[in-house]
Amino acid sequence: MSKNKINILLTNEGEISGFRKLQESGFIVHHFPMIKTQPIQNPIPFDVNNFDYYVFTSKNSVRHFFSLPFIKADLFVRPTICIGNKTEDQLKKFNITSSYTAKRNYSENLGLELENIGIVNSKKVMLVQGNLSKNILPDYLNKFCDLTRFVAYETSLIDSINKDLMTILNKKDFHVVFTSPSGFESFKNLYDPTNIKLISIGKSTSSYIKKCGFHPIITSKMQSYEGISDSIISHFNSTQ
Repeated sequence: MSKNKINILLTNEGEISGFRKLQESGFIVHHFPMIKTQPIQNPIPFDVNNFDYYVFTSKNSVRHFFSLPFIKADLFVRPTICIGNKTEDQLKKFNITSSYTAKRNYSENLGLELENIGIVNSKKVMLVQGNLSKNILPDYLNKFCDLTRFVAYETSLIDSINKDLMTILNKKDFHVVFTSPSGFESFKNLYDPTNIKLISIGKSTSSYIKKCGFHPIITSKMQSYEGISDSIISHFNSTQ
């Protein structure tokens, strides 16, 4: 199948510039978000200076944390730690430089790296996450630092069928990219994944897809939009 006839459906919330390589390579790219995020409602204010370090796990954790009315980015001077270059770039938008960025985009890797380098040992640490984040990282960090977990945003599933998406799914052979377990959950609640080729951003998302009885044809080796784009291009180059 020629790349210019391969339909790729992106299901992530927000921008899709990280998937630019797909369009440049001739894929037909569609974008229908399956989740939406919003800042946590009625958060209890706290003094940001009460913590030695702040750990951010995603772009959303940064974006929604600094949207809170009692958080002033221009006055924020505490050291930060983050997962991945995209999260680091999001911090830079607020003129904040990460003190440490995990080498890989996985929570378990960050926990191990922090334990090995020891920069947060016995420190007061705030971990900023979303309401659907797993307990893997906080459980690990609790072993060697004084951890407070703060939920900065809520993820909700799209709960209504998009007629335009339904129409094109019924007419075209689609490959659908999922960047989170919640994205796939939303999709399968509204549409039938049976005859659709599934693509996953990483191990956690693939594990959830398999748990639901489906099997992704591609699991990205790098948990990023650029990484999954490279995996898709490589897959189709090898099958042609």
